[in-house]
Amino acid sequence: MDKPTKAEVQRILGALKRSKKKVVDLDLLSRLMGRYPDVLANTLAYFEPMIRMDASINIRDLVPAMEEYLVEPLKAKPAKPKKLAVKKSELAKYASIGDFVYRKMTTIGGLVDPSIRLSDEDLRILEKLVEVETKRRQKKH
Repeated sequence: MDKPTKAEVQRILGALKRSKKKVVDLDLLSRLMGRYPDVLANTLAYFEPMIRMDASINIRDLVPAMEEYLVEPLKAKPAKPKKLAVKKSELAKYASIGDFVYRKMTTIGGLVDPSIRLSDEDLRILEKLVEVETKRRQKKH
């Protein structure tokens, strides 16, 4: 069973608050909201599964469950770390990808050292250098 959106539940609660009747069944709620009863029944089935079978259930009895559903805290999504932009001045330090590799990843003798670990900043610079190189090559063809 799919969870209803909070906006749908808020619309239903708003329609219930506007109505002064003590008993609001599915058909009356349908007329208040201007939606088909089947659509509303699918939404309300999350709170009362029998609403699909018995449309005469008083929907006002579901108000506490709907209000609790709206208060339910959202699961905290892990924050994505901010990706800092690479400045042109940082890119200008390196003539090409080869120059970057030579400066950052080689030892004194000029051999590439496989044990060297690049920092996040160095990886972003390398990524941007590769992007610039691929764009340059695409323009040639």
